[in-house]
Amino acid sequence: MSDLETVSTADELSAASEQPRNRASEIIVSGRIWSAVWYLAWPTAINTLIQSAYGVVNTFFVGQLPNSTQAFAAVGIGSQALMFQFGMMIGLSAGTSALVARFLGARKYGDADKVVCQTIVLSVIAGIVTALPFIMLASWIVGVIGARGEAARLAADYTALIAWFSVPMFLMVNITAALRAAGDMRGPLVVNGAVILLNILLDWLLILGKGPFPRMGVHGAAVATSISRVVGMFMAFGLLSRSVLKGGLFSVHFDWHWCKRILNIGWPAAIQNLLFSAAAAGFRWVLGSLPPRQVDPAQAALTVSMAIESLAFMPGIAYSMAATPLVGQNLGAGKPERAERSAWVAVSQAMFIMSSVALLFIIVPDQLARMFTHESYVVALVVSYLRINAISEPFLALSMVLRGALQGAGDTRTPAVISVGTMWILRLPLAYMLARTLGLGAVGAWIAMSATTCFSGILMAAWFKWGKWRSIEV
Repeated sequence: MSDLETVSTADELSAASEQPRNRASEIIVSGRIWSAVWYLAWPTAINTLIQSAYGVVNTFFVGQLPNSTQAFAAVGIGSQALMFQFGMMIGLSAGTSALVARFLGARKYGDADKVVCQTIVLSVIAGIVTALPFIMLASWIVGVIGARGEAARLAADYTALIAWFSVPMFLMVNITAALRAAGDMRGPLVVNGAVILLNILLDWLLILGKGPFPRMGVHGAAVATSISRVVGMFMAFGLLSRSVLKGGLFSVHFDWHWCKRILNIGWPAAIQNLLFSAAAAGFRWVLGSLPPRQVDPAQAALTVSMAIESLAFMPGIAYSMAATPLVGQNLGAGKPERAERSAWVAVSQAMFIMSSVALLFIIVPDQLARMFTHESYVVALVVSYLRINAISEPFLALSMVLRGALQGAGDTRTPAVISVGTMWILRLPLAYMLARTLGLGAVGAWIAMSATTCFSGILMAAWFKWGKWRSIEV
């Protein structure tokens, strides 16, 4: 063979080795940006809309119980308690997503497989470790957040039961996060959609006691969630075994070097979410410190309002998830300008959708509130929440999507500082001052939430425009 033929053959092999292992990566790093954003966002947007529908339906079922005010408060407080655990889970998924996206963008497929392998190991460990406090100290935890009386008993039972099934939740969430980082948005859509639909069916059967099942109330909601997460875990493993990342399943073992790389990126996101959850619990504590007759209605109103508001912010979550592989894979491919432009396109689409939904909060808030409750005081508080927070939805889109973009770049520290700073330094003191000191009650807390959300979005946009995230090494 001549030298020329040898060079030609080597070039052909090199070109072949540089072909993306999956079509999604090719679209992300080479396709039209608007199309790439939509390609990644629409399956997740559908998924988050289904999640929003689940939140609405779940709240609707709970609202049919005789003690609906206490049930609303219990589910809201129990869910808030478990957000501490969710914060750890999101931190782990942040490290996984950033590394998988960067390695696939650079076509380092073996490294991407190693990340997935260690993500599975860390998910099992973290699921066990984080579950123990919620199983053993559930009553104390919900009491600290602000649960009282019957709502405290219901919330403790709800929290402890769901905590028993933490490992399936960690595995499902982190495996689907890895798949999304690889550009596979449709597979996680199937998994989460199936989980949510099963959860809705089980909620109907177990909360209300349909067919052969007894009415289990709030306990039934916890049972339904737990069963659904186990099913979701098995579905996630099935998807992974047929994905571009299936190599991560072949030799699952503990490797400190790779665990350390994942955690190095993930720990700031974990701390951010833990402190964010603590601040959210602190926000409920502010409501719990109101005069006794105002506490249950305020807690119930927050639970209902968050379920309704999810119709707006769930699309933001979808675009945040899309922004992670868009930025991470383009940086891995050596295209920082394309990474930045992709993020801003994702922001613009998210802002349009979220602002459009927020118009409903201004135009028909009373009708939305009465879908869940007819207690006049709770309805009035929900209406005030929706109108006040509708103003902040475009800024929430900024904050959410750019946080996902920065995660794709491996920058989890700056978003942590911005989010935690605005929550702890601004939101909680302002909420307490307006709600308690100035006597505005829950409405004052709503005002503090909306104002600090706007400020957080502005800070996130400024950092993404002028920060040093483009040169971060992972």
